[in-house]
Amino acid sequence: MDATSHLKDSLVAAIALANRFGAEWSRGRLQAPGDTDAVQAVLRLTTNLEPPVDESALTEFAAGGAHLYSALGLLADGSVDASARELNELLEATRAAPRLTQYEGKPWHLHFARPEVSLATRWLAEFATAAAMLLGSSELELLRRCGAERCDNLFLDATRNHTQRFCSTACQNRTKVAAFRSRG
Repeated sequence: MDATSHLKDSLVAAIALANRFGAEWSRGRLQAPGDTDAVQAVLRLTTNLEPPVDESALTEFAAGGAHLYSALGLLADGSVDASARELNELLEATRAAPRLTQYEGKPWHLHFARPEVSLATRWLAEFATAAAMLLGSSELELLRRCGAERCDNLFLDATRNHTQRFCSTACQNRTKVAAFRSRG
């Protein structure tokens, strides 16, 4: 996917939000309910600003994250058409539309929602757009599900030879230890 680093950051953040609100298991543990701190951590993946996330925005982020997880999960499983339908629903719900924005004399950059919509809608529009751009790219096969037991996380394979099987070294190590113990 030939994209700006901001778009790649948005895709990584979209996957993180999806995992946080859609995955039942993460790195061997049941996923704890998402909270405003979790959303803040996701947003920091793509911006150095600290947009305030309050409890009222949490419900919208949670629903959007679950929707993204569904769409990205379908994509990782090879159900491209079903994923496209899910992403189109999210793009329509957020009314995603490209818009150049400039804040406080900083360089122009691309956003995907009008400034007057909620914080969650703005970010969900951007995340859905990033996921849609992945769907239409040659790097689609880099979106994967973690191969570890008790981990439902999605991830982008960032290895040079595209052989990554786990979302984290924690999952890789758990799998290796389990295989070693089963042999003994």
